[in-house]
Amino acid sequence: MKILHLSKMDTGGGAADGFVRIHQALLGQGVESVAYVLKQKRRDVPMVAAKGLLSPWQKLVWGLGRAIAKVKRFGVKPVGVYDFDAEANFPAGPIIRHARTHSAKWDLVLVHWSGGFVHPETVRDIAQALGARVALWQVDMAHATGGCHSNLGCLKYQTGCGACPLLASADPQDVSSVQAARRARIWKELVAVVLAPSGWSARQAKESFTLGGLELRTFPIPLDLAVLKPAADQLAVRRELGLPAEGRIVLVRALDPGLVYKGFGLFLEALKQLDAQGVALHVAVIGDRGFLPGGFRHITFTELGPQRGDAALARAYQAADFFVSPSTNETGPMMAGEAMACGRPLIAYPIGIAPDLVDQGRNGTLVEPVGDVAALAAAIRAYAEMPADELAVRQQAAADSAGRIFSARYFAEQVQAVLRR
Repeated sequence: MKILHLSKMDTGGGAADGFVRIHQALLGQGVESVAYVLKQKRRDVPMVAAKGLLSPWQKLVWGLGRAIAKVKRFGVKPVGVYDFDAEANFPAGPIIRHARTHSAKWDLVLVHWSGGFVHPETVRDIAQALGARVALWQVDMAHATGGCHSNLGCLKYQTGCGACPLLASADPQDVSSVQAARRARIWKELVAVVLAPSGWSARQAKESFTLGGLELRTFPIPLDLAVLKPAADQLAVRRELGLPAEGRIVLVRALDPGLVYKGFGLFLEALKQLDAQGVALHVAVIGDRGFLPGGFRHITFTELGPQRGDAALARAYQAADFFVSPSTNETGPMMAGEAMACGRPLIAYPIGIAPDLVDQGRNGTLVEPVGDVAALAAAIRAYAEMPADELAVRQQAAADSAGRIFSARYFAEQVQAVLRR
């Protein structure tokens, strides 16, 4: 297989991390996998920095085009992450020429988070020049809408967007409508295939105006199971990270509670309820610092800060007893699979990949209804007070179930199946 990847970033969030993991997994399986990113930051994985392919004149034209697009959008202040195709004006020619130095014919152009890098017409030109099929990796809802990455409950992505609430727009023919129509037309013209990392994401793709009717396959982002695995000595890992040797530890990722769909504010409310109930629990927090309030009487916490790379993440999972993902609207998160690969039961609302992973009461707990704080607190309390032998059984079940579906070999087999249609 010869696979060409397009991703704006190689670092800076879950979408970038997922893209890199996919690229690495395919390389490890002997696939000719070449990745183009707007600007390369990682040096541990082979990438092509697309900006480096531009001539001085092309850089000037590209830069001016982006600047003009941003000026035109100056008054538009979207809520959350939003892509404007007008800013994704990178030319197809330099990528095509560079790709042909590897091979004249390619099997697949795999489009990851491409907002701000390449727009659909560019993807079409690259694929047609290289004789490749196009696959859209469903990152959050980026390919399923007219521009937003999380719809925050808005269902207009099902009918072609317009009057976008995230843009505070009342115009039914606004940029979200225009982009949705362009994307739908080009993806259907290319007979693109949608690759969804979860059943939840696949359902959104089916309902989407831009993606509905396209071929759809579902399989998760692969993980490095040689690194993300249960610890041989949990106490040693706890000492290394400065965590308590005794007592139950829950791991969570901290994010600005203002990112409502990530649910960290719900987790904080659940902690307040648990503290009022007298539940003893230590919270290990990775990610952003400074979002946990003081004043708890029974809840303690350690802020571990950002954890870069699989080895660091693995230590954080291994030191904890279980993992909580309070997100209410997203494709993953990848941390759900990472935690289970390390033998940590998952507590999550039934969104993203969680319903695909959790066998209720065996390797984790799905909390319903989505967004319910009391139910989330009750699930956390159950694990905080669970007998050690029962917890150990659930931890083993988590590791076993994750190991079956997150291997690089399984991922490569699924991609190969796309090309055999």
